[in-house]
Amino acid sequence: MTAAGGTLARRRHRLRRARLPAAIAVSAGTALLLGGCSNAGNSLALAACAHVGTSIHLYSEAEHAATTAAARSKVDRAAEQLAEALPLAARATSANPAFNPLMTTLQEIGRTSEANLIPALRAQCSAAESPTSPSPVPGGPTPGTVPVRAPTHG
Repeated sequence: MTAAGGTLARRRHRLRRARLPAAIAVSAGTALLLGGCSNAGNSLALAACAHVGTSIHLYSEAEHAATTAAARSKVDRAAEQLAEALPLAARATSANPAFNPLMTTLQEIGRTSEANLIPALRAQCSAAESPTSPSPVPGGPTPGTVPVRAPTHG
């Protein structure tokens, strides 16, 4: 009977040894998945900013183009790049509201010249490329939200 008991003990031991790597793999996978979710907004913003960078480059080339047709072509291609950046910025905003200014600026495509958007887009993409920790939100009411009490006359 000890031979059968010994075999069962060895099986249990092997099973325990097999569970440890599986548990480690599941834990690591979960950590990577959760870490990826927290960076999703930043990754999407960076992808949008890649299109913004291409657009700014094309717009700059358009300013120095030799012909009007070449300039128009580059301006159109620059606008297409901004249009491709917009849905990425919208998804980045959904993941992290800090990217709302980027999305809002990109929504101005067609309402104003890209030349008017470039300074804001550069600043917003610069912020996306070097994110800092979020500033703390004050816990109490701000002076503008504190109700003013009427003086009491007693």
